[in-house]
Amino acid sequence: MPACSFIHRGIWRSMKKLFNNILVPVDFGQLSDSAIKKALIIANHFQCDLHLLHVESKGIVKADQALLQTFSEGEPVNYAEKLEELRNKFGPRLEDGLHLFTALRKGNKEQHIAEYALLQQIDLVIIGRPSGLFPGKLLRPVNINRLSRKTGCPVLSVKASADLEKIRNIVLPVDAHLPIRKIMFASYLAKHFNAKIHLVALTEPYAPTEREELVYLYKTYQLLRDNTNLVVECHPMPGENIADTTLEFARQIDADLIVVNPGKELLLSGFINRLFARFIFNESRIPVMTVAPATHP
Repeated sequence: MPACSFIHRGIWRSMKKLFNNILVPVDFGQLSDSAIKKALIIANHFQCDLHLLHVESKGIVKADQALLQTFSEGEPVNYAEKLEELRNKFGPRLEDGLHLFTALRKGNKEQHIAEYALLQQIDLVIIGRPSGLFPGKLLRPVNINRLSRKTGCPVLSVKASADLEKIRNIVLPVDAHLPIRKIMFASYLAKHFNAKIHLVALTEPYAPTEREELVYLYKTYQLLRDNTNLVVECHPMPGENIADTTLEFARQIDADLIVVNPGKELLLSGFINRLFARFIFNESRIPVMTVAPATHP
């Protein structure tokens, strides 16, 4: 048996429990509450502790409208008290034996989230996304591409309308490489929710030679078939942009989760999208989990 087969099987054997600590960055608005509620579902399902972190910005731009209104009225904000309110509100909703931790930092939001995630051995970061379009959506200082790479843990982007109670269909785009960590997290979730994994890769119907993406599509399929008993389907799709194709396919099958690597799998096509760094999770009502590839020293 090839050495790589032993490595892959070792990954699946070590996949007993991938989620132990979940982090939700909060700003005390509706997005925070929505993200915490989604986190509670996952925490209770996978028996995880929950961490809430607020980073007080040194700048004048605030993402949460409620805070803006408070500042305009001239009332001081006690963030420690607000965190305690969240603890009292959501702590009792965790199952017995699970814990809710809160933390307060001041400075660069993305930097402190990454540092806290590494220090507390966070396994999943959950970030609430707005359902509509408004400027604050573009001004949020957290770059999920960078955050997923800095922390090494998945970053799940969710909107209030998302349903995480039942995950039946997971869409996983495949590029010209074997996405081991992305496969690992997708299959872990699929196993727990008895969900189907849909592998998507770009193809050119009339190309004289097979695209490299298709080679890895079938390698990914074979890897899952050899190491799991999950239901897996391959979907070679015509297209030029993997993010566009993935999102369209996920909408067509009414998927419950999209699992992507940071980079081009997130970035939608078009000048405006590139200008404003419009990512797939901005346009998707379906939750998007961003999983950075493994880094090697």
